[in-house]
Amino acid sequence: MVARPIVFARSLDIHLVRHGETVTNAQSLVTGSRDVPLTDLGREQARLVGHQLERRYDVAFYSTLTRSQETLSLALAAGRVAVDPVIADWRLNERSLGELEMKPWEPIEELAKGDFSYAPIGGDSYSEVTRRLLSFLVDLVRYTSEAEARKILVCGHMGPMRILMGIFEELSDPVAVLGQSFRNTEICRVKWRRLAFPAFLK
Repeated sequence: MVARPIVFARSLDIHLVRHGETVTNAQSLVTGSRDVPLTDLGREQARLVGHQLERRYDVAFYSTLTRSQETLSLALAAGRVAVDPVIADWRLNERSLGELEMKPWEPIEELAKGDFSYAPIGGDSYSEVTRRLLSFLVDLVRYTSEAEARKILVCGHMGPMRILMGIFEELSDPVAVLGQSFRNTEICRVKWRRLAFPAFLK
């Protein structure tokens, strides 16, 4: 998919925001691909983070899950952030955790060891998630080149954010990639200069 690194003529400013607190987050349950709403606190978090964003972006992306869409919508309105277009993309969705979904959260030994091939029964592996996110990033590079977009906002989820940050920062250690954690509505600001096939997946 990315045979050789793609070096950009100019760096891209990418801001990644995790969604606000959900009803399952509040109960320490595994959410995964379940479509669950924000709590009242999650909505307030989304409004507050809107004031921490830039006043303008060239494009914004969110997943097709309600918690991502609602967080982005509330943040843009509260911060009076100008952005057009705003695009939904299923490739940003949280990974499916199969039989673990809606159960109490517990550490997973395979993930602590950086096992990208591990998938719970009925769920996705991080290898699968990485490949769909690479597809998204290839399309993003093409889009930013054609539209001359330089400031990008992405509202997403914990799992995909781990992979995206691993790619942006060109991390090579799978344990470090999967060990990353992001708070609800945490913003990660990145100056992205090239797209390379992730070393952590080799």
